[in-house]
Amino acid sequence: MGWLDQVPRAGKLYIGGLHALYQRPDLFKEAGITHIVSVIDFNIYEAGAFKQYERLHIRLDDHPNENLLEYFNETSQYIDDALSGGGGVFVHCAMGKSRSAAVCCAYLMKKYAVSPDQALSQICEGRPVCSPNVGFMEQLGIYDKMNRASTAEESEHIYQTWLKDRFTGDVGHWERRLSKL
Repeated sequence: MGWLDQVPRAGKLYIGGLHALYQRPDLFKEAGITHIVSVIDFNIYEAGAFKQYERLHIRLDDHPNENLLEYFNETSQYIDDALSGGGGVFVHCAMGKSRSAAVCCAYLMKKYAVSPDQALSQICEGRPVCSPNVGFMEQLGIYDKMNRASTAEESEHIYQTWLKDRFTGDVGHWERRLSKL
């Protein structure tokens, strides 16, 4: 695990933690990073920080109840547009382990029609610590179903059904639920 880990076979897509932004700007320049996806629950861009990059900021916490699924299409499109345009993308959360890994998984799933497990395995080749929390893994499973739907309406129905019926609870409830599955 480094400051800036490249996702294998995904072009100039990188993943890492927040501190890479502050501590290693040299690596960003070497990697050709032009875009940043921040998935963190506070504003790191105040006072004009990191204005040399195109930025997308998704403000949420690393908790299983957070709805990251609602942003997967937006983040996947943002990453794809940047990479297709010749840019490099750094996706980060606090530690580069859960939220950022889920966003990178969603991108790989959308772009290459792979399963959540295949996407995570690919990311872990470059950054072995990646491990989206149990709620985000569930959401990646729903996103997989949405991507495989035959129509946009069916995909939206899958999302709305999940949204209406989804499980929420504290982390202990999530762990107990997972152990029963």
